[in-house]
Amino acid sequence: MLNALERIQGKGTIDQVARESGLQLSAAMRAALSLQSQKLLTISERKRTFVTLTEEGMSYAEVKVPERRLVEAALGAGGESDVGELSRKTHVSESMMTIAIGWIRRKGWGEVTKRNGQLVLSVAREPDKTADESLLRIIYEKKRLEIDQIPNELKEALAVLKGRNLVELDERTERSIELTGSGFEVVGKGVKTTEEITALTSDLIANGTWRNIRLREYDISASPPELYPAKKHVFVEFIDEAKRVLTAMGFEEYEGPFVETEFWNFDVLFQAQDHPAREIHDSYRVKNPRLGEIELHDLAKRVKHTHENGWTTKSTGWGYKWKYDVARRLVLRTQTTAVSVRYLSTHRKPPIKMYCLSKVFRPDVLDAQHAMEFYQLDGIVGDKGITLRHLLGFLREFAAVLGLGEVKFRPHYFPFTEPSVESYVRHPKLGWVEFVGSGVFRPEVLRPLGVDFPVIAWGIGFDRLAMIALGIDDIRELYSRRLDWLRTKPVR
Repeated sequence: MLNALERIQGKGTIDQVARESGLQLSAAMRAALSLQSQKLLTISERKRTFVTLTEEGMSYAEVKVPERRLVEAALGAGGESDVGELSRKTHVSESMMTIAIGWIRRKGWGEVTKRNGQLVLSVAREPDKTADESLLRIIYEKKRLEIDQIPNELKEALAVLKGRNLVELDERTERSIELTGSGFEVVGKGVKTTEEITALTSDLIANGTWRNIRLREYDISASPPELYPAKKHVFVEFIDEAKRVLTAMGFEEYEGPFVETEFWNFDVLFQAQDHPAREIHDSYRVKNPRLGEIELHDLAKRVKHTHENGWTTKSTGWGYKWKYDVARRLVLRTQTTAVSVRYLSTHRKPPIKMYCLSKVFRPDVLDAQHAMEFYQLDGIVGDKGITLRHLLGFLREFAAVLGLGEVKFRPHYFPFTEPSVESYVRHPKLGWVEFVGSGVFRPEVLRPLGVDFPVIAWGIGFDRLAMIALGIDDIRELYSRRLDWLRTKPVR
């Protein structure tokens, strides 16, 4: 090690010195630690972060981001074109169309309107090149870019690219070693090397070689090698923990289908059939088969009358003509509250305590806080005398058990609960983050189901809850396969 340092003028990274000395990296590090303890050299560390493109980012850098491709195609068609036609022309997949349209709106490049049942993109002029596109190109050309080399005017663009999962950050620790004054004195006098061994074997004792060898000193202060035993994914472990907590609180777990009729996903929850949430932008509709069946015809009649005139709920309803075929349309469920009302339809005697922790699906622009597929924790408690105070108490207790910290509430509106409350918890980086919508089910929901006692309900965006509990600021990291990141997360 000393001789190698002398040849490179007394200073270099541990990798350089390992190559120069012919030592394995682990052996070079051991030698450096030993020489540091003798004050012959110093070891310093420097964190370096590099940016590289993901596979998706690479494809965008090669053929332009999808929102620009759509805008250019619309301009080529005279400034206006059907979105479906643009998808075919630009080869932007249907799964990417929602994201691309979202970015067109966010960047102010054009407008998307609905005409005759079709989405139409209107563009006035070709937009200027944006900072995120410029940075994408720079990283593509350099293949790997150190974060400190990114110009200040493009720093915010890095956050945009990371939010779209177009780049990956690779943090590395670079260790450098440098001879001290004492080290240079020792090197100046000439260094003789002797062979050391780390273990005394029976062969060395039997043939007498042990008399002429030198055993390496054992450094009890040196850190042992890190071991990474098998463990559950950190997000899976958090899901299991939440289930254990709810089961201990007396809740029964229940599940329902991913593909759901609008009847259970919307109608039973007293959401009008012309509610914006039913539009294609807020729910995924199934193309084939397009319609499902509603088995409980008596319930469907009660729901129909409740929507049209309030039925026996002392409500005026929504005042429109309820359509059976709209209720039969199939969607990917947008909320696990559909599971809650399915449960209530067969459990009409109090007390009841049920939860569902499962996936829901909503078209959205993928970024650090939003995803198209995520977990929702839905729960209900029903009994004589249940009030909003019980709901707030449960939410505080649940947040405290999971170690989420401070909780605050504010009034809100949901079509199926009254009163309704939104709850927020504080994220160390993102500030106050909404994590649950909740309230007391309205009579328009309960009476058609045959339930004659109050029911409190909540729907928690569980991925956001996990971000707070696990101390991460990007929702996509919950599904990460990066071993370097997963290994650093402790088992809860």
